[in-house]
Amino acid sequence: MSFFSHLFRDIAIDLGTANTLIFLRGKGIVLNEPSIVARHRNTGKILAIGHEALLMHEKTHPDIITIRPLANGVIADYAATEDLIKGLINKTRTQFSLGIRRVVISIPSGITEVEKRAVRDSAEKVGAKKVYLVTEPVAAAIGIGLDIHEPMGNMVVDIGGGTTEIAVLSLGGIAAGESLRVAGTEITNIIIRHVREKLNLAIGERSAEEIKLTIASAFKLEKEVTMMVSGINLQSGLPETWEVDSVSIREAIATPINQIIASIKKTLEMLVVKPELSVDILNRGLYLAGGGALIKMLDKKISAETKLNVHICEDPLTAVARGTGEILENLEKYSTIYTS
Repeated sequence: MSFFSHLFRDIAIDLGTANTLIFLRGKGIVLNEPSIVARHRNTGKILAIGHEALLMHEKTHPDIITIRPLANGVIADYAATEDLIKGLINKTRTQFSLGIRRVVISIPSGITEVEKRAVRDSAEKVGAKKVYLVTEPVAAAIGIGLDIHEPMGNMVVDIGGGTTEIAVLSLGGIAAGESLRVAGTEITNIIIRHVREKLNLAIGERSAEEIKLTIASAFKLEKEVTMMVSGINLQSGLPETWEVDSVSIREAIATPINQIIASIKKTLEMLVVKPELSVDILNRGLYLAGGGALIKMLDKKISAETKLNVHICEDPLTAVARGTGEILENLEKYSTIYTS
């Protein structure tokens, strides 16, 4: 290995609808920032990326637009995605970095060939010499610490921002699964609509996210809670503060929660021809990853509906990033799991 090879970086990217995480070989996760770009409307100049762009979101004047380049886990704006990836990678650059050698990127399992090509092209356009694509549920399973190569069934449910990835893994592959384009962002949007319709109050994404993290639940709480939320009264046009409660929020988000649970049941039903895998899952339970795993009582709700033990993995927000990083560190070990 030449001296100059050490100057090229190997990175893993968890390219998410809500957040993008970057893992640098030998260093671990070095960046976790919102997947958002701020651009000047007329000149097209990039003004901010990640955290800085999120601070500008919903506070801009007409000359500035903020863009979330990914929707439902896939690229919706190709140019903005390249700007996002390039800008975030540059934030990890050191004084002596020459470029990027290898990149591992996680993708939804239900991605189309066109969408897959767009992800690969975006990575190549920012300088990657070699690009490896791996599906999110496989990356999540590795990040959780499961041995995906063993002849044993493991069920992983990764609830991200844009997609919910459900998979039963065995012998290094997905034996059954589903990619559902209902996840954290959909739940946030439902909260925004609920507050608008019930309280006649317009709130932004950040306020809805705060409600989701603070009082949203999938199952009845032992002690129901409330919180204050500020927004614009749609009738008067004036700022106001109202109280929202966990009961009404739970009722509002019931539809996407039930859709996720229905997809979990559907995946379990696919195993009717593979009863040994069903037994493995009955014995081992189901593993929850992704930001959606943090919704209060979601594990209890899934357990009640499926009769399975549900385990929330350690630090669910970084499970996919940890998995892609583990793959990056051991490319040969995981050579059979890449998707072309």
